[in-house]
Amino acid sequence: MDIFGIPLQAMLSQLLLGLVNGSFYAMLSLGLAVIFGLLNVINFAHGALYMMGAFLAWMGLNYFGVNYWIMLFAAPLLVGAFGILIEKSMLRW
Repeated sequence: MDIFGIPLQAMLSQLLLGLVNGSFYAMLSLGLAVIFGLLNVINFAHGALYMMGAFLAWMGLNYFGVNYWIMLFAAPLLVGAFGILIEKSMLRW
């Protein structure tokens, strides 16, 4: 079955990809809006902190041999603590 000459499987995969990308952009913009609304400072470190969480999880798994589920819980907590440190030391007036 084709929709506008595009196979149904390709159409559904593109639709899913669009929904994933759209939800990512919505989460990013909501995070920026909340931070700007509360602090009156624009913080563009979201991507860097997200990458730091992924790197911490990878290091915990590969170098320290920590269980996957423990790192899945611990990495956001560590990055959150680092974010609090950034907010208290550099962003708060």
